[in-house]
Amino acid sequence: MKKSITPSRVEGRVQAPPSKSMTQRAIAAALLAEGRSEVRNPSSCEDAQAASRIAEGLGAEVTRRPGVLSIKGGFQPATGELDCGESGLCLRLFSPIAALAASPIRLDGRGSLKGRPVGMMETPLTELGVRCSTVNGFPPVSVEGPLRGGEVEVDGSISSQFVSGLLMALPRARNSSILKVRGLTSRAYVDLTINVLKTFGVRVSNDRHERFDVEGQQSYSPSVIAVEGDWSGAAFFLVAGAIAGCVEVTDLELQSLQPDRRILEALAASGARLGFDSGIVRVEGGHLRAFSFDASDSPDLFPPLAVLASRCPGTSRLSGVRRLRFKESDRASVLAKELAGLGIDIRIDGDGLDIRGGDFAGGTVDPHRDHRIAMAGAIAALTAEAQVEIRDSECVSKSYPDFFEDLKKIGAKIHE
Repeated sequence: MKKSITPSRVEGRVQAPPSKSMTQRAIAAALLAEGRSEVRNPSSCEDAQAASRIAEGLGAEVTRRPGVLSIKGGFQPATGELDCGESGLCLRLFSPIAALAASPIRLDGRGSLKGRPVGMMETPLTELGVRCSTVNGFPPVSVEGPLRGGEVEVDGSISSQFVSGLLMALPRARNSSILKVRGLTSRAYVDLTINVLKTFGVRVSNDRHERFDVEGQQSYSPSVIAVEGDWSGAAFFLVAGAIAGCVEVTDLELQSLQPDRRILEALAASGARLGFDSGIVRVEGGHLRAFSFDASDSPDLFPPLAVLASRCPGTSRLSGVRRLRFKESDRASVLAKELAGLGIDIRIDGDGLDIRGGDFAGGTVDPHRDHRIAMAGAIAALTAEAQVEIRDSECVSKSYPDFFEDLKKIGAKIHE
């Protein structure tokens, strides 16, 4: 499906979508709790739906009603095949959880997930008593437990998601565990995991994100958890306010553990005008200027920040490109190609993107099935000199199904 966007001034208020990262973690915790839990304000995106399917496959009863997921937990795998869709978090989070079972379970996916590395899981899971195999370091992942616990070291330099998976599974293991992690990226996502665990009555000791002590044979307590607004999705609308008008985004927790809350730092550095009022963030354009920002621990911010930098006079630099290679696309290369196609001077230099601010021309954006590239293209189109066409626009459903409808609400002129 294609969507065409003509230059538009935007003004108004949108509600931040629910955090898909928090939703998936909450679903996993509810699965492991004996009893009924409620996940309020859950994301309805494709990745969150994949997490619900996996929880059901592992024994949970999931009831959906407006604004609530009611989950009766109880880890009793009902199938040996689990479909993770295109969600890297689902694959890396639920593999250790599935490994609590004594029966063989295979976790697979489709599309871009087939090319995302999971080899870092094999040795640690094997050392924890699990039979684990991948296909040359890529999905599918086959596990057969039970996960017994113990001492293990994990490489966290590619992704923190497997660390989160172990932290959720090891409390249910027979033995206590010491988890040592080297080179951990996106530490705030691990903090988010630990916070969800605390909500469900599970304890984890954290020493500088290098060592985690986990008592075995803990019980998850059924709980009610409210999902925060998603800073990753909100970032696109905040950037839209900075370059194309004035936008307010509601339901954002300013003290959130989500790493993409750092979008506020980048917006301030760019000269955008910010305002705050009881969970509402307002952004409007100011005297924009070039800025530098290290997105190593918040790689999902690269697409909106690249659009922001493209409209800032001078040359901006976004660091942390190494984190983008194994996203839904080779995100740095795709960003550079697609923004260059709209007339922007953007180059990959080592671990950074150097972006010289200018004007967007009209044209076509091919997101390569990457939801965040599609959203970035749509925001860029707001200030383009002519119409911009977004190919495969439906890919935004992976994280933000209502993205284009919300963009229309604040004045974007969108045609199918």
